[in-house]
Amino acid sequence: MSKTVKTFLSRLLSTVVLWAIVVVAFVLGSHALFFALIAAIALLGLFEYFHLLKQATGSRRFMLPTLLVSMCYLAYLFQYRDGASPATLGAADGLAIAALIIILIITRLGSALEGRKSLNEILLALFGFTYVILLFSFAAKILCLPLVNEAGESTSAWYVLFFVVVTKLTDTGAYCVGSLIGRHKCIPHISPGKTWEGLGGGLLFAFIGAFACRYWFPDHLAALGSTSLLLLVTLSLSIVSIIGDLAESILKRTLEIKDSGQVMPGIGGVLDLIDSLLFTAPVLYLYLILIG
Repeated sequence: MSKTVKTFLSRLLSTVVLWAIVVVAFVLGSHALFFALIAAIALLGLFEYFHLLKQATGSRRFMLPTLLVSMCYLAYLFQYRDGASPATLGAADGLAIAALIIILIITRLGSALEGRKSLNEILLALFGFTYVILLFSFAAKILCLPLVNEAGESTSAWYVLFFVVVTKLTDTGAYCVGSLIGRHKCIPHISPGKTWEGLGGGLLFAFIGAFACRYWFPDHLAALGSTSLLLLVTLSLSIVSIIGDLAESILKRTLEIKDSGQVMPGIGGVLDLIDSLLFTAPVLYLYLILIG
């Protein structure tokens, strides 16, 4: 069995297991369970980010205060899991960033300065919080939006499921089509494996998934009922999903690390799993605000 086939099978198995977890949580869960799952993934992703820094720079300074602020921030959002205004949710972001900057500076006062390294460590901690926690928190914020169907039932979890389906099918389509027929490299200086054929496959899979969701759950995705709007939202999410994948490639190539971890065979670490979701969650959140 070739290495490509083994990687594909490992990735397929990991994907099936992950989707099984999502489906079980969706069928059995409430907003609280979904929120807890999102928060746990975000915190694991942040921990993994600092582990990457440790591998690349030998230091993961400020990991504990950044994790502490992240937990407090997510706990603050948790109280609004059954409905909140965008203004209320947005105010939490600024407060969290301000608190983290203050805490990092206070923590840094306890030891001697080390030139630019001192500033770099603070900036890397802030970037980790922004990149992992703030971006992924938009998945939780979608849960907090007061979205309901005609029967008055909350449908916000269905929009989370929608953007996860579109995002992951973009990844899956790009990988499958690119592995099978990919010939023309699109951004070799960042991700040598990305091909134009793969990107086309990702877009195709995304549209299939989006229309399947609307066909099966029309009452739960009423805000995306217009075909033109569904096309626009899906295209936006798919393109941004690809950019999110490339963003993590920039991070890993900068740090000279192949995978962010080995939690999931064929996929890698937590950051490898959510890299595209980090970018698509804010986009769908913005659309829902503009639509609603």
